[in-house]
Amino acid sequence: MATATEPPAKRSRRANFSDEEMMAMILGWQDRQDVLRERFSQNITAERKKKAWEDVTTEVNSVSRILRGTEEVKKKFVDFKSVVKKKMSIIRQEQEKTSGGTSEAKALTHIEEAMAQVIKEIQVSGIPGLQDPGSM
Repeated sequence: MATATEPPAKRSRRANFSDEEMMAMILGWQDRQDVLRERFSQNITAERKKKAWEDVTTEVNSVSRILRGTEEVKKKFVDFKSVVKKKMSIIRQEQEKTSGGTSEAKALTHIEEAMAQVIKEIQVSGIPGLQDPGSM
């Protein structure tokens, strides 16, 4: 136990995900998106989703120097998807501001571009199992 004279123990920080880990994560998610994107149902159970994320984590760990946990990989995917969505929005706003001219916004990296494709697939196809209100 730390005394009043000892500083509190610092929590060690995990290493950043490498480009190889990020690509493995994105490709692993794409291979299992039929389970991971689907809403819970009789066919899509929490256990199937958990197994799919474990499989994604196995793919990440196969190219990683650091053993990653399932929750860590899942959180990284969700957080990275959010970052890329925001960056895509900024790029779109910059393009609209310049009326198609040159934009000052930074271009997407090849890893961000791969995630952007995932985001575009989700936006185009929507969430499986949900019906369009206009078609009812």
